[in-house]
Amino acid sequence: MRCSWLSLAGWLGRPWFPIALLLIVLLGVWLGIFGPLPSGATSWLQAWQSLLAATVASIAAYVAFQNTSRSLNHAERLETNRRRRKHAAVRAVLPLALSQILAYAERSARSLNGLVDKCVGETLPNGAATESLVEALPSETLKSLADFIEYTDTMSVEVVESTVAWVQILDSRVRGLVRNNNDPERISVVVRTEIEGRIIDAATIYAGAASTFEYARRRQDQLPTELLWDAVVAALRNMSLWDDEHPRLYQIVERRRTTSTGPFETLRVSS
Repeated sequence: MRCSWLSLAGWLGRPWFPIALLLIVLLGVWLGIFGPLPSGATSWLQAWQSLLAATVASIAAYVAFQNTSRSLNHAERLETNRRRRKHAAVRAVLPLALSQILAYAERSARSLNGLVDKCVGETLPNGAATESLVEALPSETLKSLADFIEYTDTMSVEVVESTVAWVQILDSRVRGLVRNNNDPERISVVVRTEIEGRIIDAATIYAGAASTFEYARRRQDQLPTELLWDAVVAALRNMSLWDDEHPRLYQIVERRRTTSTGPFETLRVSS
């Protein structure tokens, strides 16, 4: 009912509406006083019938177009406001989601580092890696990050996207490591460098989440657009994996630095 009244109000606001109404009234008065129109007038109207019909149709089409345009613009404004509110909502819980990602990455790094200590020389003894090595994926956290990605329209979310992708990559790689290490036929051998590579993966996730905190806490108005290897080095140190105690980890980072500017560059190449 409200839409009907709004439509009626729009019609009444047209500049030609009073003129059309006046013509209708005059025609009604003419018919009531003088009766049917003279034959000459009738013939004239019949001669111009097609043009009048086309004119009326054009006016109706124009009115319909204007009404449709206003409806579409109104719907677009409503959708823009809805997405803006949704973005504000997911940004409000973003610090909590990022904290959980940091905790996931640190747990993964520590478990993998413990596995390095079990290596004999450069290989991991068969059966040393158990299913407990696979950290539970923070599914609700990933859902919050996915919502943040979906409702962020005005800036690049590439680092957040890549961080979420890397969580799933690490999960897959660690599961593969456990599977290979428990192969009853012992066809696959897990080497120390592979485990250390997974620690670098965990540090990459930590660095990706940490780089987004300034925006999540409203200290910055823009998200980071890239993740450099320096951030991964900082993540290793934040997880207390110091370079004097774990020099091989830093050597891996330095080798990778020679082929790419950051860990997420491989995702852009593969896509």
